[in-house]
Parts: sequence; C-alpha cells; structure tokens
Amino acid sequence: AKDRVQVPNAMGTLRLLGTKRMFTADQHRQYQEQGFLVLRNAFSEKEMDLLDDAADRHPPLDDAQGKAGATKWPNAGRYTLAKSSWCDPDFVSFAEHPNVVRGASELLDDDVFLTAYVLYDRTPGGPGLPAHHDYKRWRPVGSSLNWLFTIIPMCDFDEEAGQLFIAPGSHHTERLTDRGEGVLHVNEAIRPNPDDFIDPQLKRGDLLFMNMHLWHKAAENRSDRHRRGLFNKYAARRYPPATGYYLFSDSVYELFTQAGKELIPVHSDKTIETTRLLLERQGPQGPEYFFVGENDVLKLPGGDVYFEDAIPDWDIGNYIGSLQTNILNDIRLETPWVTYVGDYEEEGHLCRVYAYPMNNNGFPVAYHEGRWINADNIRKESFRYGYEASVIKDWKQPELIRGKGLSQAKSRIDQFAY
Repeated sequence: AKDRVQVPNAMGTLRLLGTKRMFTADQHRQYQEQGFLVLRNAFSEKEMDLLDDAADRHPPLDDAQGKAGATKWPNAGRYTLAKSSWCDPDFVSFAEHPNVVRGASELLDDDVFLTAYVLYDRTPGGPGLPAHHDYKRWRPVGSSLNWLFTIIPMCDFDEEAGQLFIAPGSHHTERLTDRGEGVLHVNEAIRPNPDDFIDPQLKRGDLLFMNMHLWHKAAENRSDRHRRGLFNKYAARRYPPATGYYLFSDSVYELFTQAGKELIPVHSDKTIETTRLLLERQGPQGPEYFFVGENDVLKLPGGDVYFEDAIPDWDIGNYIGSLQTNILNDIRLETPWVTYVGDYEEEGHLCRVYAYPMNNNGFPVAYHEGRWINADNIRKESFRYGYEASVIKDWKQPELIRGKGLSQAKSRIDQFAY
C-alpha cells in the first residue's frame, strides 16, 4: 500500500542465505547454551584491509557533534561511528556479508533485519565498559525480543588493546514470559559473578555472534593503537523492536545489493514528524479501537514528535516520550508501555504508530473527545489520513512477536528499566 513506508513481517526469504547450513549441531548447541559463538578467521586479510581503509576515511565523530564539553576524537575515549557510517560501500559490504547474515539467520532461526551498524573506536587510553547486557526497552536496536550482535574485531582484542569479556550462559533464555498483557514480558536479568567472565581471545578477522542478553564488559585500551571493531546488530524478522526501527535513508538503501536491500526494515528520506497510538480493547462484539474526531473525520490520537535526548546516544527512533506526553494531554491516559506497529505517510512526512492493548482493570470512564469503533465497522468510517485501517491490519499480524517499549525518561534511572 502506498500509505505505508514498510511494515516488516516474516514473509519472504532473504536470497543471500540459500539452503546450506553454516553451523554444525555442536555449534548451535553452544550458542543456545552459552550465548555466544566465535568463528576464527572469518574474514581474509584483504577484506580487513578494505575495512581499515573505510574506517580511516570516516573518523568516528558522531559522539562529539552538538555535545558541549564532549571529548574530541582522537583524544583518549570511546567513540562511535553510526550516523554517517553508511556512506561507504566498503562498510555496507560487511553489513550484507554472507558469513554475517547467514550466521545471524541460522542462530536466530529466522530471516533477519539489520537494526544497527556501528564502528566503535577506543583510542589509546580510552576507558573500558562495566558489565552489562543490551536488551533495553528504550533503544531501537535493543528492544526486539530476538536479536544478536555480530562483532568483527579490527585488531586483536588482547590485554594491551583491551579484551572483550563475556559471561557464558548469562543470557538466561527462560526470562521471556507471557503475562497476558497482549505482548511478551522479559523478567529482570541475574547479574553474573565477576569470576563468570572469560576472555574469548578475539583476533583481527574473527567473527563473534553474541546473544542480546549475554552479559559482557570491556577493558581499557592500554596500547598506543586504536582498538576498532564493527558491532552490527540483527533482529529476527518476526520480532520487531518495541520502540520502532532505525529509519535508514533512501540513499543508504540504494548502496546495498538487490539481495542486501532485504536486510533494511524501513527506509525513507522523509522524516518522522508525528506519532500516534492505536488503543485496543475487547468490546461486546470483539476488538474495538479508539479514535478522535475533527468534523466527523477520525484519526488516531497523538501529535507532533520531539526527540527526548534524555539518554544521549546515536540510535534515534524512539518517539515514545513525545507520544505519551500527547496522549496524556489529549485523552488523559498514561500507558506504562507501548509497542511499535509501523511508519506511515502523513501529509508530506512520516508518522510512527505504536499500539497498546488495554486490559479490563481500568476505570470505565469516557475518554476526551473520541469514541471506540468496533473492528468490523472500521471500513465504514471516514478517516483523516487513509492509513488507519492499515494500522489495524498490521497490528494484527499473527506471526509477529512483540515486546514492551519505554521512553528514555522512564529508563534513565535504570538502563534495563524493569
């Protein structure tokens, strides 16, 4: 439909993958039980040289932009190249590299979408990172319920440059639960003991697959060289991120091969300028949805977006804070969480739509200037933008498995925000 930018689903097969299995049964078992898998010498020295050259052409300046007092590259620190890293075909070739994509797809047991492509540069003297895992309900790259890292060290991650330590088995795959809320819930992780961490001895050209829930940490760079690595993230297609996908530009999309284009979940040169909420409840005749009206023309509640920036980072795409502010002001409702549905064309810009399925515990009060419409009557109504019926159809895709998205402000006191 022309009103939809793209609503990712589980249909279709990524042509890069083919049918040949990449891993043995023992390798699959290791990933499931320990949460990681290392492929030694996955990339040739020629390939790594191309990656070095691309990184040299594009210094990681994203972190310093617009931040008063920020450390400037290449002074001692940890820097990120993400916003502009798509401008070079040599970077893109690693994002769609068969070793990376086929491996991610096998381990996630699904076709995959690329949700983040990041180069980290820990310059000489740069500090390490404390122990953490990366399932985070406020991050576009972290709020999917089934994703993994693909980490390509561009130098040896040794004692001098700084090891990447991991805690095997700390991903606790049994944390996913269904509490009858309409989406799945992830229980709080158990922090591993310091003695649980190991050094997988990553070398230049290796490829590490790491589960989203696996605890890890990094040592400081005590060498005189840059410690660089690619930290891509891939999500299973059936598990959209609860905050919404990172929106790639059309020009970035065109850099990929025809098969590689299938890795990009959403892309557009238009910006996301509004966000709206699909409220669902169970009525006497089935599901009902709430709309607000202007001269008998209905639309989903919501309004203009602002970027929170409560947790400064590069992965823009979470508009939950502005959505919840608008909803509270307009219809006097405050949801504990929402989940992403899709991005839709709306009067020259994009609208990011979230959903919240209501339970039966709320007070039976009237909502401000709006009404509930039964799903069977949706096609009979007049809507402001024309995509409203498509939102409901996309929300009801039975193959998609969704989690909870939170605003940055709600997550600031605790990065995991349980």
